[in-house]
Amino acid sequence: MTATKVLLRTKRADVLDSYRHPWIFSKGLVEQPDFPVGTQVRVVSQDGRHMGHAFYHPKNPIALRMVTFGMDPMDAKAWQKRIAEALGRRKALMPNVTCFRLIHGENDGFPGLTVDCYNKLLVVQINSAGFDIMKAELASWLMKVTGATAVYEASDNHARRQEGLENHHGFLAGSMEFPYQIEDNGFKLNIDPTNDQKTGFYLDQRPARAWLETHAKGLRILDLCCYTGGFTLPALRGGAAHVLSIDSSERALATLDENIRANGLDSSRQTSLKTDAFAYLKATPEELYDLVILDPPSMAKSVKAEERARKGYRQLNRSASHWVKPGGMMLTFSCTGVVNADVFGRSVFLGLRDARREAMVVSRFGAGPDHPENLAFPEGSYLKGLLMQLP
Repeated sequence: MTATKVLLRTKRADVLDSYRHPWIFSKGLVEQPDFPVGTQVRVVSQDGRHMGHAFYHPKNPIALRMVTFGMDPMDAKAWQKRIAEALGRRKALMPNVTCFRLIHGENDGFPGLTVDCYNKLLVVQINSAGFDIMKAELASWLMKVTGATAVYEASDNHARRQEGLENHHGFLAGSMEFPYQIEDNGFKLNIDPTNDQKTGFYLDQRPARAWLETHAKGLRILDLCCYTGGFTLPALRGGAAHVLSIDSSERALATLDENIRANGLDSSRQTSLKTDAFAYLKATPEELYDLVILDPPSMAKSVKAEERARKGYRQLNRSASHWVKPGGMMLTFSCTGVVNADVFGRSVFLGLRDARREAMVVSRFGAGPDHPENLAFPEGSYLKGLLMQLP
């Protein structure tokens, strides 16, 4: 059994018992004992109720991250069983897909852990001290359960710094050469988690990309924050008349060009432009487009920055709407976790109102089934997409 114990205030324990949200902030604790960062502790209420087990952090405002509500702590056997369950859910829902999100953090019962599967390569992001101190064992369990040949860590974000952890890139088990070519929905794609954003590719946009390919024929499309071509490639394969792909990263655009060639797509129907998309939108439109795709990076890493993010989305969508021809469409996204769907929708509405444009939402997009959302953890619902027609 877990040797250490942390006491919860009675009212906070009642809330945990009723709703089972996996995060417990420090103010809910009776006291903050000086246990090592990342220790798995037994969580007990002031009145003696066993609440489960959690990763403990004495200095992070999120003091406890629940790993189980059961009597027994999580050990190697239990973690491997949970990995196998996560894999089984993906295989059942996406039987022919070789690139997918294997572990989606708290939603799958792994607080602060993301694991993306790219065929035989697993790329992990570790944002909790509890998993950071057992990363070698974690890599071994992942390889044993999945049959992967390499596990690469690409941990570099705000949440990690909040845990007091330094950024880290490198193989945790096995090795392979990068860039590594994968296949997703029939596309050959080069990824390099040593330099790429996230784990190498945006697997969460699969539903929106599928829609785009079936509706792109004959359209002139502006793809903003295009990265390595997640939207540009299906647009071209779907018969788009032309795609202008904009990103601030020269390296991302070079990879996009490689991906276009690798898939035998017609490069004469596509133009890449290295520039800041936000600044580009402020200029007077040189052309109005049938479809504008706006998929910016996250605009806030904490609740404190939520207001700034709201204003940012309002401004961006106002500017982007000027580039949509009358009767055209705009596909706009937010991946900012602290901005919920209602707040994002309101920001988009206000931006279009500022631009004197009306819009009708004709579809909504989120992540695919490999990104499950635990209803007890609303923070797990981060990707919001609106497809709108602008009269």
